[in-house]
Amino acid sequence: MLTVHSLASGSSGNCILIRSRDSAVLIDAGIGIRRIVAALYEIEMSPRSLSGILITHEHTDHTAGAVRMARRYGVPLISNAPTLAGVTGSQGVPHEVLDIGSEMAIGDLSVRSFPVSHDAACPTGYTIECGGKTICNATDTGILTQDIRAEAVAADLLILESNHDVKMLVAGPYPWFLKRRIMGSNGHLSNESAAALLLEIAQTGRSVAVWLAHLSKMNNTPAIALETARSALAGTDSPIELHVAMRDFPSIVWRAEA
Repeated sequence: MLTVHSLASGSSGNCILIRSRDSAVLIDAGIGIRRIVAALYEIEMSPRSLSGILITHEHTDHTAGAVRMARRYGVPLISNAPTLAGVTGSQGVPHEVLDIGSEMAIGDLSVRSFPVSHDAACPTGYTIECGGKTICNATDTGILTQDIRAEAVAADLLILESNHDVKMLVAGPYPWFLKRRIMGSNGHLSNESAAALLLEIAQTGRSVAVWLAHLSKMNNTPAIALETARSALAGTDSPIELHVAMRDFPSIVWRAEA
């Protein structure tokens, strides 16, 4: 069975586990190695059974535990060359290059990367296919590119950034240079932007599970993110199933239907 676990998702750390019959990968390892290992053992999985760690970009909230996981358990870091070059220590541990727009087979998982828009060396999203089911991870992007839209509308599970509420961000304590960065085209998606994409998906009539992800601790709440998405979908009779991936602890589990 194909399962996806949110181990952490937020501005202080990100880690998603995708597990199939034959393989298991993490998307990012932005929390400490002890937390990752404890979460894996909690679901009766050894960290040595991981097949790879897909890195979206080099920022610490996506890579904090990555090199130590690779060194201790021999699990390769996988990303494009500029991103791997930006992860300190990555050249001294197992690693593999997956260029933007390219595909790679990891056991029975088919992994494809696609570009996103963020202030990093070469940020990427990932689409993973297995057994006729498709998972799309699209976080840390300031705008909804055509690549993101194309991947998102085909997903059975969409892990979508819903980082901030614009009013909370503008009224909040961050300095204006940081507010501009977050709201810029290389920053993070707002609740409103995420909701706009969900409305596009709803118009296709497809049944999709959506995790609102990478919420800001300071400029968002799960309730506000959910309400913004639900308001956008009101009156559409959409089969979209909404959840929020929590920041600091394992939360949602998605299991593909047989």
